[in-house]
Amino acid sequence: MSFLHKKLHKFMSDQALKVGMKPIKTPINEEERLNEIKRLDLINTDVNNNRNFNNITQLACYLTGRTQSRVHILNDNNQICKNTHGFNAFEEVMGKDIPRSASICQYVLEAPREQLIINNVREDPRSKHFHEMPMAPNIQFYAGTPIITTRGYTVGTLCVMDKIPGSINHEQKEGLRLLSDQLSNLFEQQINTPDELSNITLNDDHEKMIGTYYSSASILFTDFVGFTKLTENIEPGDLIEILDEFFASFDQIMINHGLQKVKTIGDSYMAVGGIPAGEKDHAKNTCKAGLDIIEAVRGINIKREALQQKPWEIRVGIHTGPIIAGTSESGFDIWGDAVNIASRLESSGEVNRVHISGETQQFLTVKDTIESRGKIQLKNKGEMNTYFLNKISQ
Repeated sequence: MSFLHKKLHKFMSDQALKVGMKPIKTPINEEERLNEIKRLDLINTDVNNNRNFNNITQLACYLTGRTQSRVHILNDNNQICKNTHGFNAFEEVMGKDIPRSASICQYVLEAPREQLIINNVREDPRSKHFHEMPMAPNIQFYAGTPIITTRGYTVGTLCVMDKIPGSINHEQKEGLRLLSDQLSNLFEQQINTPDELSNITLNDDHEKMIGTYYSSASILFTDFVGFTKLTENIEPGDLIEILDEFFASFDQIMINHGLQKVKTIGDSYMAVGGIPAGEKDHAKNTCKAGLDIIEAVRGINIKREALQQKPWEIRVGIHTGPIIAGTSESGFDIWGDAVNIASRLESSGEVNRVHISGETQQFLTVKDTIESRGKIQLKNKGEMNTYFLNKISQ
């Protein structure tokens, strides 16, 4: 960075503080995040005239109906623009490299798995002082989608902007997420990273785990209600036979709906939709699988009652969100907060019902029948809007 460039950065940083722009706290994983930027050589890689990157920024504008789009890399101190659409030459020069503390994109790093949507820049508490800075562009609407690498680190943003306030709907947000995934893949291809190097390596006290980040997947959990009491007088061999009958039917349901079984833990069954291919209907397919599980259990219970055996009742929980999926010494598995939320939804659900999160509900249509449960308290997750699923349209 030249002497004049450093002086300009210092001036812009000072002005941002002076007008009340609050810089974010250093992210917990900042060192690893910056190493990921170095691994992909994102600072030095020039993609400004790359057709694939140009297509993405154009598509982002067409998709959202907004006039401007940028691809930013968020370094430790800088926001560096790698590709744009809809800006004139003056605006491109002014936004090429600015202090991170003087940017709106910095706030994406506060919740690095989530999109940052600011419908009115002048009213949002994070950005309301943005226009008081000298040389600040006339941005009234902002939507920033994190660019998350295959190792799970947020290295930048795909953002769309406009000179008038506005909003975008769920489908447009999902479209931006998919475009951001493409950006991540393109950056990986720029350095010809072998597949094995794209994996995340996680270590704990017991085993090594290798996984890949997926920005959206749907997780399904089931659990039999009162399992301990149901099985206290059942011989181990008979118990295995009973569980095998239930789980074999669940396995077939997963195949029918394109889901991947993760594992069984005792009487719990876990599956995931949307990986590795990223099917667009993974949330809906997972919901269909959940309803089919309820029906399968009902059918097996009819046979059990005919033999004068007690019926087994089940709960199903489904949540949609980002995960890491891969292998450990124990086999295939998935990790992440979204997995924990799906588990909490199952445990807080009702007997023989499918309990889904608001995130999953957003992927359904008006033809699908759901029942709002309102806000409920999920253990260690706070309050969430949840729903019971009654019917999915074909």
